[in-house]
Amino acid sequence: MDKKWMAAVAVLLGILTYLFIGFAHHSSKMSSIVKELQGHRGNGTQRYHFVLIEQERYNPYWEMVEKGADQAAQEYGIDIEFAGAVRNNVNEQLNLLEKAIAARVDGIIVQGLNEENFTPVIDKAVKRGIPVITIDTDAPSSQRLAYVGTDNMAAGERLGELVVETTGGSGKIGVIIGSDQSANQLQRLDGLRQVVEQHSGLEIVDVRSSNISHMEAIQQAASMLREHPEIDILIGTSATDALGMLQAAKSLKRDTLTIIGFDTQKETLAAIRNGEIEATIAQQPYLIGGMAVKLLYDHFQGQPLQSEYYTEVKVLDSSNVEEGESL
Repeated sequence: MDKKWMAAVAVLLGILTYLFIGFAHHSSKMSSIVKELQGHRGNGTQRYHFVLIEQERYNPYWEMVEKGADQAAQEYGIDIEFAGAVRNNVNEQLNLLEKAIAARVDGIIVQGLNEENFTPVIDKAVKRGIPVITIDTDAPSSQRLAYVGTDNMAAGERLGELVVETTGGSGKIGVIIGSDQSANQLQRLDGLRQVVEQHSGLEIVDVRSSNISHMEAIQQAASMLREHPEIDILIGTSATDALGMLQAAKSLKRDTLTIIGFDTQKETLAAIRNGEIEATIAQQPYLIGGMAVKLLYDHFQGQPLQSEYYTEVKVLDSSNVEEGESL
């Protein structure tokens, strides 16, 4: 009986040992999977997972931001995911920001479009240990690490200076802004106004929003020109505006209008070559995307960051339009 009892105990111990080893192996595997879901490799080598939330997917400007960010991510061994509204939509961007926080990604790159709405969500990410870089539009009162992009007030002032240089300081101006919900667009408008108000011969007659839509830019520009035939200068503050204004001007046979745009869509550069658009203010979206990724990476390496990193803007006209291909 003793021998049978001892044999039974030995078998039982063997089974328990097998089950324990299996459980330990399963737990280790689950731990590895969880680490990967949180943005880290399970083999001990850290590989960060960043999310870049765009204002509008497949927009040429944001496609260049993506390219710059993707290149930097490859260089630093980072997994990067791109997300954004199909059409400019602040609420959808906020939802994507909330989803990135819930997914516990390692870092977030996002616009601070509407500071009142975005600041609490950015702060929520930071409180949960997820650093945030703002690009294109800042949220300076938030706990974001840094802002990367254009000094939008200064860019608006440069637009105003360009109007003065082009027209000699005289004319009636119609302005199409990308969005009346975006701080960067409103800052560009404020900068433009500051310069225009210094010249008695210049007047901003009307301001309308295109909602980052080419079709809406056409419609708003056409309506503006019909209501204000005295307008002889059209200014756009986002990538889609100049081309929309040009198409509206052609449909109304307003061939003598001076059109000044923003950003470097291929069609905009072609219109400058053809003499249909006077000039454009060029940002550096490729550089902005790449720099944002690098700064997040530097943060994880323990390097201190500045609060703002402003990228330069450049005026492109018929004399240097070819330079726009590389921005």
